[in-house]
Amino acid sequence: MLIARSRSAEEWKTVVSAISTIVEEATFEATSEGISFRGMDPSHVALIDAQLLNSAFEQYLCDGSIRFAVRVDEFLKLLKRAGKDDSIEISIGKAVGAGGVEGKEGEGRGEGIEEGEVAMEEALAVTSAEENMLTIKMMSKYIRQYKMRLIESTSSSTPLPKISFNTRVMMKMSSFVEALKDVEIVSDYITMRCDGNTLQFTGKGDSGDAIIIFKKGDEGIEEMDSKGENSATYSLEYLGGIVKAVDSAESIVIEYSSRMPLRLEFKMPYMCKIYFYLAPRVES
Repeated sequence: MLIARSRSAEEWKTVVSAISTIVEEATFEATSEGISFRGMDPSHVALIDAQLLNSAFEQYLCDGSIRFAVRVDEFLKLLKRAGKDDSIEISIGKAVGAGGVEGKEGEGRGEGIEEGEVAMEEALAVTSAEENMLTIKMMSKYIRQYKMRLIESTSSSTPLPKISFNTRVMMKMSSFVEALKDVEIVSDYITMRCDGNTLQFTGKGDSGDAIIIFKKGDEGIEEMDSKGENSATYSLEYLGGIVKAVDSAESIVIEYSSRMPLRLEFKMPYMCKIYFYLAPRVES
């Protein structure tokens, strides 16, 4: 059984919006520590590692390890029905009471056992049906409840890339978003170059070039460290999609090395963690 109740649906909306940028079907894993997702897009270019910690919920109960898979667009469509003042409860499974398995008072032992067996079978059937459904309850001035059919999970566990990063920059999310928009005007790709004192975002296209420069200590830059100069190029299509989905982040940590995958850590205003990995563009 899984019950996860929170005062707001914003955490769920953010996590599922992020996931929707890379996959159409998602498998979540719930344990006593919280609910998590880790998966790659079909082309194996991008990976998302997202966690909703148990401390993010007003009430959290998970008996064991539960994996459940959903169609992301359907899940997100329902979550978007929750207003800002709505609390939300996500649940799977249903407790079965013991009262329905005993015979009626005064009946013969054999007859009672037979009816008890039937009651148990019916109870198990109900429980099985509940375990194949995700219940979403929204509560404010009134209660709305949806049941969404779960799908069969076909994904296997996705390991995180074992990478050491030479450059680490923490900056305001708003500054990063504006830099992406500036480069996107002329290019489909963005090159990041950092030497520890200066961070450059550049792009080149048929219409021209763009260069955006941040210096250590500039407004919007919170930290900047680099072992030597590191440069790598990444897809703006993927980057634009994820930052739009996680627009509630306050800051972002950018980590990469020359010609190696990028890792973004989104610093959220609530108790969820979202990491995004992106493979570099391979120069021909």
